[in-house]
Parts: sequence; C-alpha cells; structure tokens
Amino acid sequence: MKPINRSTKSQVAIFWDWQNCRFTEEQVHLFWLFAHLMGSVVLQNVYSDWNLETNRRLYDLLYSSGFELPTVPSYKHKPNRTDQRLIRDCAQILNNPAITTVILLSGDGGFTPLVRDLRARGKKVVVISVCPTRTSEKLMIAADEFHFISQIESIFRSLPFAA
Repeated sequence: MKPINRSTKSQVAIFWDWQNCRFTEEQVHLFWLFAHLMGSVVLQNVYSDWNLETNRRLYDLLYSSGFELPTVPSYKHKPNRTDQRLIRDCAQILNNPAITTVILLSGDGGFTPLVRDLRARGKKVVVISVCPTRTSEKLMIAADEFHFISQIESIFRSLPFAA
C-alpha cells in the first residue's frame, strides 16, 4: 500500500516583469492573496531596473512581502535585458518537479515561447497582466489560465471579508 501524500498543495514560482506589469499597493496585496490560493509560494522574483524606480513605497512593499528584487540595469543599446534575465531564471526551474505552478506577471508576447516550454514540462502556467491594450493575445492563449489584475480585484472585493 502506498503512503498517503499529505502535501498535495502546489508549489508556486512567481516571475514578475515589473517594467511591463506595474501594480498599485492594493493590487500587490490582492495579487499576494491570489498567489497563495494557487499553492505554497516558494520562489518570487520581481524584475526591473530598481535604480530607476521612483515609488519607494511599492519597492518596500514588495521587499517586505518576501519578493526577491533583481536589478537589471536598462541600456538603450541593449533592450529587453530584464526579459532575458527573467527567462533565464525561469528556465532554471523547468526540470524542478517540486514546482508545479508558475505565475508570470506580464503582457509581453516575447514570453510566449517560455510559457509553451513550461507547459511542455508539465507546469501549470498562470499569466496575469494589467490591461488588454498592452497584452499579447498569443501570450493569453498560450497560458493555462489568464487574468487581468482588474478581474482579481473584482473577485476579492466581492468576498465578505473585503467589505
């Protein structure tokens, strides 16, 4: 008889393209609730050129919430450095069977091949973006689940404890 596996909760990795997908403080809190409903968050990275970030409150909120904040300096002659770093870091978990769910926060269609690779390796991929006009339709279709942050806000605001 096989032993019962009581740790059926999914392990979640978060990869956030802050330059493409910025949230308000309230949205950060609501996303945090959403992410923890997906499973046990074991990795959470938010990529940007943090040296240029003017909203220190949001930076401090992300940091105090346990996010790793890799700084990727921006250079005009080397575009998409942040995206490349996110893709490289995310590719490192492709063969990690413990991580079963990946949440990608971006609307950038350049991440579509990454999403396809993750799904091909058996990962559930949830993509969250800010608005329809800044979101690639290919990225939306490639994901297992897709949400706009406004949809997540509506869900949590409708719950009794949110009133």
